[in-house]
Amino acid sequence: MEHKYTGIVLGKKDIGEADRLYTFYTLEQGKVKAIARGVRKSQAKLAGHLENFCLVDFTVMKNRGMGNIASAIVEENFSNIRNDFNVLNNIFGVFSDFDRLIDDEEEDKANFSLLWSYLDALNKNIEKHEILTQGFLFKLFGSLGYGISSQCCVHCQEKITDGENYFDYQLSGISCAGCAKHLSNKTIITSNTIKLVRIFACNQMNSLVKLNVSEKDINDLRRLSGNFMKWLD
Repeated sequence: MEHKYTGIVLGKKDIGEADRLYTFYTLEQGKVKAIARGVRKSQAKLAGHLENFCLVDFTVMKNRGMGNIASAIVEENFSNIRNDFNVLNNIFGVFSDFDRLIDDEEEDKANFSLLWSYLDALNKNIEKHEILTQGFLFKLFGSLGYGISSQCCVHCQEKITDGENYFDYQLSGISCAGCAKHLSNKTIITSNTIKLVRIFACNQMNSLVKLNVSEKDINDLRRLSGNFMKWLD
């Protein structure tokens, strides 16, 4: 049976002597896996259309199981991303996190749009890769049902104000200093980080390039998203 998809290549893994297993996030069926037979042979033409992070139209032939990739054509290769080693490292990490959090074959057009808009914004604004990557991760948390409650304390419901506040991993929200005294799964969160989390929640990816963020704020965001990812795992 023939299945046609539009998808983003999340990753690939060599199997057998000349085959490769690919993981895609598709518009039609969410995360899918398929095998490209003989793609590692020197004369294989399919490999060039299945590079990591490319947006591709591809066809899979299958009766059951993963099936085999019959054809593929690149729609967008996001070429600017591939010329920056630091950006590539960022994306490999992000795609690994995305792959872990997303279940197989669960269609979600919003997640597909979010992933595509992240790559598109990154490709056009390579110098903003740090803030775009953090914005994507926090928007992904929200899309998957782990949105961070940042307006009021998740315990006493009092409005969060500048000063000493904490992120409560258990409840995925901000806790005031008083309520956080007896929490075990918490980390301190700065006022600037709280403001950025709020901005991420209500703005599109392409709007985040307007943000001017300090290295300290980037590091705080990276620490928070990294620890939250570990907690979700």
